[in-house]
Amino acid sequence: MTLLPVVAPDGQALPAQEAVRERPLSLETTISEALAGNADLRVAAARSDMAEAAADGGAAIYWPRLDFESGFVRSNDPVFAFGTQLRQGTFTQADFDPQTLNNPDPTNDWVNRIALRWKVFSPGDWTARGVASREAEAVRWSAARTREATVLQAEVLYLEVQRTAAQQRAAQAAEAAAGANRDVFARRVDQGLLTRADLLQAEADHSFAVARRVDQERLATNARRNLAIFLGWDASELPVPTDTLRLSPPKASDMKAATPFDPAARADLRTLSAAREAANADARRAGQSYLPEVGVFASYGIHGADAFTNDGDNWTVGVGLKWNIFSGFRRSNDKQRSDAALVLADTRYETAVRQARAELDEARAGVAAVRQALEASIAGDRAAEAGSELMRRRFEEGLATASDLLQAESRRARAESHAIDTQAGYHMTEARLRFVTTLHANGNDQ
Repeated sequence: MTLLPVVAPDGQALPAQEAVRERPLSLETTISEALAGNADLRVAAARSDMAEAAADGGAAIYWPRLDFESGFVRSNDPVFAFGTQLRQGTFTQADFDPQTLNNPDPTNDWVNRIALRWKVFSPGDWTARGVASREAEAVRWSAARTREATVLQAEVLYLEVQRTAAQQRAAQAAEAAAGANRDVFARRVDQGLLTRADLLQAEADHSFAVARRVDQERLATNARRNLAIFLGWDASELPVPTDTLRLSPPKASDMKAATPFDPAARADLRTLSAAREAANADARRAGQSYLPEVGVFASYGIHGADAFTNDGDNWTVGVGLKWNIFSGFRRSNDKQRSDAALVLADTRYETAVRQARAELDEARAGVAAVRQALEASIAGDRAAEAGSELMRRRFEEGLATASDLLQAESRRARAESHAIDTQAGYHMTEARLRFVTTLHANGNDQ
C-alpha cells in the first residue's frame, strides 16, 4: 500500500486524504483491463445482447402458438346450461321440459382445453422479423466499433500517462539543474565573479523550474487517475506504467503500406449499412401490411361437472383469412414514415463513407507530418543538449556569461519537453491510423 501525501507550498507534507495502491501496468495489460472493465464497453455489450434477444424473439412468428386453458364456471344462464350439457353429454329426456330449459338449475363446467393457432401466411409480420434481425446486426457492429474505440482510448490514455511521467522526470531534472546553477552563481557572487543580478536570474529560473515540476506532478497524477477511471478501477488504485516513453526517431521500416479502404468492412460503417438494410426491410413491411393473412387454428377440450372428470370432449379445426380493408389511413402514414426513414438511413451511410475517406486521408497525412516533426524535435533536443553542455564548459572556462548559460539551459528544457510531446503525439497518431483502418472481413472478426 503506497501513501501519496499532499505537499504544501513550503515543502511540508499535509495529512493524506486516502491511501492509494499503485499497480504496475503494461500497455498490453491496460488494453486487457479496459476490455474487461470499461463501463461504455459493458453497456454496448448489454445493448447488443438485448437486440439479439429481441430479434430471436421475433422468430416466434414462424412457429405455431400452443395454449393450455383450464377453468371452472358455474351458472344458471339458460344458454350456458344448455351448451354445457351438450358438451358434457348429460342431456336426459327431462331436460327438454320447457320449464327446465327456461329456468335451469345452476350447472358446473370444469374445462381443460388445448388451443393451437398458426399464421401460415403473414407477410407483414415475417418482414418485421427481418427488421429486428437487421437492427440487431447494426447494434452488434456498433458494439464491435465500441470495442475498437476502447482499445484506442486505452492506448491513448496509457500514452498520456507515459507522456506526463516523462515530462515530470524532465521537469525534475530541469529543477535539479536550475538548483545547481543557483548554487554555483551564489558561490561566484561571494567570490566577486558574478553580480547580484546574475544570482537573482538564477533564482528566478529555479523558481520557475519548481513551479513546472509541481504542475507536471499534478498532470501526471491526473493522467493516471483518468486511466484508472477508464479501466473501471476503484478510486483507491492508480496505475504505474511499466513502459517508459523513450525518444527515438522513427525508422523507415516502421512505415507500412497504405491499407485499401473498404467501406463495407469497417465496423462503424457496417453499423450504418445494417441500419440502412433495416430501414429498407421496414419499408417493405409497411408495403406488405396491405396483404391478407392466412392462419389455421385447432382446439381440443374436455368438459366435466366435477374437477378432473371427462364427461365429454370436443375438438375444432379451421382455417381463416384476415384482410384489413381500411384502417383509418394508418398504413399509408406508416409507409410514408418508413420511406422517409429509408432516405435518412441512405443519407447517413453515404455521408459516413465520405467522412471515413476524409478521416483516413487525414490520419495518414497526420502520421507523415508528425513523423517529420518527431525527427526534427529529436534532432533539436540533441542539439540543445549538446549546446547546453558546451555552454556550461565555456561558462566554467570564463568564455560565456551567466546569461548565456541560463538561456542554453532553458532552451534545453524546452527542446526536451517538445520532443517528449512530439514522441507521444507520434504514437497517438499511429494508434488513430490503426483505428480508422481497422477492417473486418466478416462478422466473426468482431
